[in-house]
Amino acid sequence: MKKSIAFAFIFQFSVLSSFAQSLSGYEIMKKADEVPEPVTASSTATLTIHTKKGSDRIREVLMKSKDYGDVKKEVIVFVKPKDVSGTGYLMFDYAEDASGKKKDSDNWLYMPAMKKTRRIASSGSESDGSFMGTDFTYRDMGDRSLNDYDYNLLGEESVDGTDCYKVECLAKDKNQKDPRYISYIAKSDFILRKCEFYDRQNQLHRVLTCYDFTTIKGLTTAQKMKMQNVQSGNWSLFESANIVYDGGDIDDSLFTVSSLEKGRIR
Repeated sequence: MKKSIAFAFIFQFSVLSSFAQSLSGYEIMKKADEVPEPVTASSTATLTIHTKKGSDRIREVLMKSKDYGDVKKEVIVFVKPKDVSGTGYLMFDYAEDASGKKKDSDNWLYMPAMKKTRRIASSGSESDGSFMGTDFTYRDMGDRSLNDYDYNLLGEESVDGTDCYKVECLAKDKNQKDPRYISYIAKSDFILRKCEFYDRQNQLHRVLTCYDFTTIKGLTTAQKMKMQNVQSGNWSLFESANIVYDGGDIDDSLFTVSSLEKGRIR
């Protein structure tokens, strides 16, 4: 005799629940890392840097990226205000190889006022420095290698009404500024909703919140990302707009130090 629709639904739900419960912390983070991304992306963004004293600095930026398979290239250029216009950050983030090893990213910061480009280390103390005066670090701007951390599934918790896995991530390099963080990964799509960063004394340092989600060409996208430094009271907010995925090829030459220095990216 055929099963009723209700019985079939209950059976399917129980199987899916059993599967979800069997996932380890590492498997959840791996699924999050493997969420599909566009080959090319471009957008504009407003960056608000807020201090505890109540003052705000507003920045407008352009962002472009292109995934070449073995490397993802991304460029961020500040457009306004005038005192930071032309400042650019170029990053080459490399994919993990077959053995799971990941080459350190290559990063360059161009400061037009100094007419100078400098390399930014992707590891060590420099990578933990503030990105352009924000509460984001240079390390935050790139993808973290799965093999650089150990993972523990702490349970489940709701974030803004979305059921999430709560995964503890412990850096193998204990010298990081925030060697422990807790990721809240949505059970429905494995997209990050929130992240809590803990300092070397295991005190809560910063909280990243992703919200105002939309779907662009089938890809779930956070239009707002806020990093709050709970110890200082400061916060930084990226508000993205004019997001275009796979809207046409992006000239490879834009992802070069030369393009940054010549102000070609507009």
